[in-house]
Amino acid sequence: MSQELRFDGRVALVTGGGNGIAREYCRLLARRGCKVVVNGNFRPSGHGPEDDVVAEIKALGGEAIGFNGSVIDNDLDKAMVARAVDTYGRLDILVNCAGTSENTLMIQDGVSPAFDQQVAVHAKAWLQLFSAAVPHFQAAGGGRVLNFGSHVSLGWKSPHGWGSAYAFAKAGAYGLTRQMSGFGSDKNIKVNLMMPMCHTDIVGEGNDFARWWKTNLPASSIAVAGLYLLHEDCPVSGEFITSAGGRVSRIVLASHDGLFDPDLTPEMVRDCWAEVMGPTGEHQALGRGWNEIPGQPREYEVIQRLHNEARQKA
Repeated sequence: MSQELRFDGRVALVTGGGNGIAREYCRLLARRGCKVVVNGNFRPSGHGPEDDVVAEIKALGGEAIGFNGSVIDNDLDKAMVARAVDTYGRLDILVNCAGTSENTLMIQDGVSPAFDQQVAVHAKAWLQLFSAAVPHFQAAGGGRVLNFGSHVSLGWKSPHGWGSAYAFAKAGAYGLTRQMSGFGSDKNIKVNLMMPMCHTDIVGEGNDFARWWKTNLPASSIAVAGLYLLHEDCPVSGEFITSAGGRVSRIVLASHDGLFDPDLTPEMVRDCWAEVMGPTGEHQALGRGWNEIPGQPREYEVIQRLHNEARQKA
């Protein structure tokens, strides 16, 4: 049997930890020896479902504390990180899972305060927490960050129509994850993005679709799939990982050489559109000639190569 992944001596801060996927991460990390700071969304009483998660962890012999408050608040984010360090002496792991279920903001409705709030929760808060955590990661010799995106960012029509704010905010996850990863590349700070698909209370149980999700796509499977990304032995950073119901797979951005001509015209683009689109096979499988795009330098290298080859032929 392979050696169990353990987190003894490690400290994790999990946002949105009172519910759903984040709650499963809190429980699984604690069972593997990690001390956990469980963030729950703001309640006027100062207490929320994070208290139940903390009580559950302690009942199982683990260590955890709760922190109630909205991740939108930058001062609260700093205080939450400080509480983790004051209580346990260090911070090693940040799980950015806090989010909202708003899906009624439609693309045709434009921008509104509710739109801005979505961006604040799903993107701005990540930067606030990352910024607060970085000095403590460096003091600990490194850190692990797991951001949470959504397949909605790839394009999805909800029962309400084509949404805007949630998809927009989650699409920002790709860029932010890569930028955080780049910053941490020489500091042993590894940052990855989880693209989950699972049943939570938001999905409900009111139709066959929701009931199938509840039976086949439990939130616990997402925690199992992503735990390795939080471990000190995690081998990757800046990656996008999709997971659902026992499946774990990498998502990549890719391009091919496409159509190239230094004297390109609009008519060439029209007449050679198949070259622009590139080779694909059954089920949209990518044909030969496609390459992963790990970052902007890869695309720059391609255009440099094509220009150099054109000069050599001239």
